[in-house]
Amino acid sequence: MPYSWIEKKINEDEFIFSKEKTYSHRDFYKLSMEYLEFANENISKNEKICFISNDILKYAIFSNIIPMAGGIFVPMNPKSSAYEIQNKMKIISSNKIFYDKTIDLENIPNIKKIKIFSNKNSKNNSFWPNEEDPFCILFTSGSSGQPKPVTISRKNIESSCIASQKNLEVGIDDIWLLCMPPYHAGGLSIIFRSLILSTKFYIMNSFNPREIFDLINESKVSIISLVPTMLISILEIFEKEEMKAPISFNFILCGGAKVSEKLIIRAKMSNIKILPTYGMTETTSQIATAAPKDNNRPSGSVGKLLDKMQIKFSEKNEILVKGPNVAKYYESESTEWLETGDFGYIDASKYLFVEGRIDDLIISGGENVNPLEIENEVNKIEEINECCVFGISDEYWGNKVCMEVYLSKNISSDEIKKRLKDLDNFKIPKEIFFSNQNLPKLNNGKIDRKKISQKYYE
Repeated sequence: MPYSWIEKKINEDEFIFSKEKTYSHRDFYKLSMEYLEFANENISKNEKICFISNDILKYAIFSNIIPMAGGIFVPMNPKSSAYEIQNKMKIISSNKIFYDKTIDLENIPNIKKIKIFSNKNSKNNSFWPNEEDPFCILFTSGSSGQPKPVTISRKNIESSCIASQKNLEVGIDDIWLLCMPPYHAGGLSIIFRSLILSTKFYIMNSFNPREIFDLINESKVSIISLVPTMLISILEIFEKEEMKAPISFNFILCGGAKVSEKLIIRAKMSNIKILPTYGMTETTSQIATAAPKDNNRPSGSVGKLLDKMQIKFSEKNEILVKGPNVAKYYESESTEWLETGDFGYIDASKYLFVEGRIDDLIISGGENVNPLEIENEVNKIEEINECCVFGISDEYWGNKVCMEVYLSKNISSDEIKKRLKDLDNFKIPKEIFFSNQNLPKLNNGKIDRKKISQKYYE
């Protein structure tokens, strides 16, 4: 039987950092083992165990302990409503959820709720999944509708981590800040990478831009994973304080939504290197990512494919991928090529360009309009903080191109349209709506196009 990830390295080397405490590999191993007896007593072989907490360290522990007891780890969002939790558990046919003292589940009926407890005398009587065995189930962000479960194997996770490391070359002295949700691939993959590759990470239980600013300047973290909205809030502090990141800071991996070149240049002014990344829950995080030492990445590209990842394009230019990190069990189906729902292309130098969601295309006056193309141009306008392009049913156009914007400085609709003169006329929004607050987001940080467009349907 292969060793579990937490048994790969048991020594006094620093491993996990937080505001309150630093844990060595041995500390983390001992802490994890204290929960193993509890897990063995409450988990049947291949049982889907939902887990919920407000403590990221607990997610790190139980992401390993549940599989070590023969179960399948299903992390849940602690901010979810009772209905959302019940609905997700029903989808995956699970009736059991582990929780800790930070969570109140009293208002959720008809499920087995088990409060976790530790035992310092717990024995290491553990199981470890085979490569192809289900290891965890993650839910998609719901960008195309109802969140769907993705069953991920141990091989998927290990392949993703190894390919990511080959591209990013995370060093033994690097400390990766974990401020992303641990119930999504972007956050959980930081935990898995650190365990598999014996790298270090810093836990932040809730996103705090000011605290991240301090951590960067005090050289307590050197790598961060963020979505663009999170990045903007950190850059605003650097700009307000007229500070630059120290040379010890390595890079920010930015994904979840398209990161504009304007934002990348803006970050560079604060001595922060941004690496665009493109991935999905179904691919156990990354598909393509810019490399830290690659100074030739063309504008708009998300970098090159990770090692062993294969790609092709459908007749509609939809991106199709396969590789060892692609989940086989998505929606209980096994297909050779994963349909990403995105369209794009690869240039002659093998850089990938993601141009948008196929479902987001607007057919207006018989022409195909890509919202992302328009948004890329709009985001060049200094006065605009955020924008979202969408279609509204229209008797004349079929679908009328519209846009909602959140401004950083005043600018009129007419002036915005004038600044978009490089676009074809049929792509320029017919109507522009102004929001007095940040645009609504999905759980993964992407702007919620569906929610915005629904406001303007009659």
